[in-house]
Amino acid sequence: MPDHEWEDWLAALDRVLSPAGPWASDGGTNADRLSLALCELRHDPYAARTARAFTTSTMRAWGLTELLDDAELVIGELVINALHHGLRGRAAVVSGHPVRVILALNDVSLVCVVIDDGEEVPTPRDPDFGAEGGRGLQVVEAISDRWGWSPLRSPGKAVWAAFGLGRRPAPTARHLEVCQ
Repeated sequence: MPDHEWEDWLAALDRVLSPAGPWASDGGTNADRLSLALCELRHDPYAARTARAFTTSTMRAWGLTELLDDAELVIGELVINALHHGLRGRAAVVSGHPVRVILALNDVSLVCVVIDDGEEVPTPRDPDFGAEGGRGLQVVEAISDRWGWSPLRSPGKAVWAAFGLGRRPAPTARHLEVCQ
């Protein structure tokens, strides 16, 4: 999908996520072709698992089983990042500051969004060779068509990953190497 189409899509999503709601549209988007699913993760010690299960059930309901594994992995990584970095200094989801998961689908793309009230800019980093973590955004970047983040008008940010629908290349087998 060309850059301007992604930007139009994200502008429409921004209107949906804004405090004014989706009805504040200038008429440029076709709201009846937009499907949204929302999951709020409050007081959930298994937040990433809950988010992945929500993603799986939503993707199946939308008939998007070909994207199920990728979307589930992306949501899991983004939720873990939100818990570790977006809510730093708080008792994560138990603090009453929810992490929200939004799946947005239109005719041409799926956008997976995770919202937290943190201000920290999500930045991929080069982890230490032996580190167990630190690769989440690299994984998101590798399997999604595009990813990014946006500050929200209210406190916090939305980190998103998008997948184009339709003319996606056939999935190739992924090769995993065993580290010894």
